[in-house]
Amino acid sequence: MHLVPKARRIAAPLALVLALFALAAGSAHASLLVADGANCNDYSSSQVFLPWADPANYTLAPGGDFEKGSSRWNLVGASRVGNDNESFQVGGSADRASLSLPSGSVAISPAMCVGLSHPDFRVFFKQTDGSAVAALRIDVLFDDATGTTQTQNVGGVGGRSSWTLSAQIPIVVNLLPLLDQGTPVAFRFTALGGDFRIDDLYVDPWTRG
Repeated sequence: MHLVPKARRIAAPLALVLALFALAAGSAHASLLVADGANCNDYSSSQVFLPWADPANYTLAPGGDFEKGSSRWNLVGASRVGNDNESFQVGGSADRASLSLPSGSVAISPAMCVGLSHPDFRVFFKQTDGSAVAALRIDVLFDDATGTTQTQNVGGVGGRSSWTLSAQIPIVVNLLPLLDQGTPVAFRFTALGGDFRIDDLYVDPWTRG
């Protein structure tokens, strides 16, 4: 896949920065993202979802194709599956793996940086077992102004038994970077009431303009 650099300049109104203090978030704890070694280097990106009429540029989240083990993902009850790649092969025809999340399991990605423009991510998913009301909850972890990691729910997916590309899911907290810095975030997936698999997590990243 041909990769092209994507430049983005952060120019946030002060009101957006101050909105950090008004964001409703839960389960605060000491910073996980700094400990995870997150930094805000430039990313290369491409129009990976153009066949779905999505012209935005995305970059693969760290270890988001699950082709090389957990790749520093924090897994609780979840595990890599080596013989069930998402069926569209957006990462390449040689890809073979995905992540299995049985009911009650949790998977947290390594941290990466996001910014203000086109603030969203997409992921392939399918439900392999469980009730019709089962869901895969998705949270974004981010550090607030005090360096404490907070949790913001950004929605969920479910109800599809075959590989499906999620809609564009907004990363609410990427409206809150410091003026000249991206915001480090991690993504947490929690299986509720059913078994799921995910693959090829792509994020619209922050890059220096």
